[in-house]
Amino acid sequence: MPTADQRLDQLEPVISEMLARIDELAAKIERVSAQLRQVTVTFTGALTTQSNNIEFLLNRTEALTEKTNALTEKTNALTEKTNALTEKTDALTEKTNALTEKTNALTEKTNVLTEKTDVLTEKTDALTEKTDVLVDKAGEAERNVSDLRGEMNQRFDQVLDLLRSR
Repeated sequence: MPTADQRLDQLEPVISEMLARIDELAAKIERVSAQLRQVTVTFTGALTTQSNNIEFLLNRTEALTEKTNALTEKTNALTEKTNALTEKTDALTEKTNALTEKTNALTEKTNVLTEKTDVLTEKTDALTEKTDVLVDKAGEAERNVSDLRGEMNQRFDQVLDLLRSR
C-alpha cells in the first residue's frame, strides 16, 4: 500500500490538472459572462427600441382612431344633412309635379277655349261676310231707291208739266 506521501504525489498532478481545467473553465465562464452581458445589453437596447416603437405605433393608432371617429361623426352628420336635402328635394319634386299637372290642365282648358274662340271667329267672319253682303245690297237698294225717286220725280215733273200745260 502506498504511503501518504506517495498518494499525495499521485494526487498532485491530478489536482494540478484539475485546477488548470478549473482556471480554463473560469476563463471560459468569464468570456461567456462577458458575451452574455453584451447580448443582454444589446437585447435590452433592442427591447427598449422595440418598446419605444410599439409605444409610438400605439400612440399613432390611438390618434388615427380618434381622427377616424371624428370623420365618422362628420360623415354621419353629412349623411343626415343629405337625407334632409333629399326629403326636401322629394317634396319639391312632388310640388313641381302637382304644378305641372295643373299647368297641363290649364293648357287643355286653354286649348278648348282656343278651339271655341276659333269657332266663334269663323262664325263672326261668316256673319261679317253676310253683313257685308247685306250692306252691299242695302247700298244697291238705296241707289235703286234713289234712282227710282229720281225717275219718279221726273215723271211727276212731266205729269205736272202736262197738267200745267193744259
